[in-house]
Amino acid sequence: MEHLVIRIGHPDAAASWQVVDEHGAPQAQGGSGALQQAADLADGRRVVVLVPASEVFRARLDLPARGRRAAARGARYALEDRIAGDVESLHFATGPTNGDPLEVAAAERGKISEWLGQCAGAGLKPAAFHGEGDALPELPNACVALLERDSLLLRGGDSQLVAARAGELSGLVEILCAEHAGEEAAPFRLVLYCEAGLEEQAREAVAGLAGRDVEIRLLEQGVMPQLAAEALSGRAVNLLQGEFRQRNGQSRWLRDAAIGLLAVAALYPAYLAMDAWRAEREYQAVASAVDARLRQLMPDVDRAADLRAEFDRRIASSDLSAAASSDGFMRLVQALEDSGSEKTQLLALNYGSGSARLQMRASDMDTLEEARRKLLAHGYSVLIQTAAPEPNGSVLGELNIRDARAR
Repeated sequence: MEHLVIRIGHPDAAASWQVVDEHGAPQAQGGSGALQQAADLADGRRVVVLVPASEVFRARLDLPARGRRAAARGARYALEDRIAGDVESLHFATGPTNGDPLEVAAAERGKISEWLGQCAGAGLKPAAFHGEGDALPELPNACVALLERDSLLLRGGDSQLVAARAGELSGLVEILCAEHAGEEAAPFRLVLYCEAGLEEQAREAVAGLAGRDVEIRLLEQGVMPQLAAEALSGRAVNLLQGEFRQRNGQSRWLRDAAIGLLAVAALYPAYLAMDAWRAEREYQAVASAVDARLRQLMPDVDRAADLRAEFDRRIASSDLSAAASSDGFMRLVQALEDSGSEKTQLLALNYGSGSARLQMRASDMDTLEEARRKLLAHGYSVLIQTAAPEPNGSVLGELNIRDARAR
């Protein structure tokens, strides 16, 4: 995957950028200008933004911490005495918590919001904000400095960064040497990076460091290829954590899906309750219609009696023929029950004067014909009036039925 590394300054200052591959190798000519121009190169690339080092506090701490949140909280308290100003206004971010000394970065929340606003205004969606000092190489037993025409960045061995003017290099180095003097470590060493056109200025800046181990490295391709490569080295701390974490389209989709599932889980019991209530109402309506019909069929039964139990008793009794002769409906009901199967469904029934018209759904034409033959065996004449096929393969039939004994 390719990366677009953009270095920004103040809102009215020009930005500079460089496209690199996943290993930090330049993939296209770098550029500088308005931030909107850099946005034209962002499509399909991961955007990394380098923000001014002067706005980012950096430190390296030995903290026993588990997890990024705990590490950020611990860093806040550990650095409280080392940071001038209101700690509560700062946003803290940490590097990987893998047992090594913890890399910590802090910046004003207002500044981070301002940088995000600059990017949004240009149509950029950054994946990371790094202090530009994090894009300086980290060399063993050495301090690293980046000299530009009107500025200087100096990175000490403890990840602390200093943004200063070019003429202040000698004084800063002397301070670092004094701090280093009491340590049992390799002698102080300074590596100074600068563009080829600033080589003379670099030599003047280190002229007062006679006797010190100083190396000047010229950046023949300019500053941005070097900074872009180091920004992807894995040591930089991404400020876009916690409240400033940027979510891509997939994570938003996963978040929305999780919210949807939670909503379904919360509403599903209510849906089941409503469905049960609706089914109960439908059942009661059908039960009332059945009881009314049974009351018509058995007017002699006491109103307090169980109509359905009495109906079953009469069906099972030897008086079935008498009941059927008094009202053929009961006999037809029994015949339909014997003729039906799990492949048929009775949809409607109109009965009167020994004949009936019914609507039945069968799984296929053969099943409908089988139901007709069973009704014939019960002594009925049956005519299939219509048999309409349905999209799912079943058949919707209308049957005319007459009791052959009533002729």
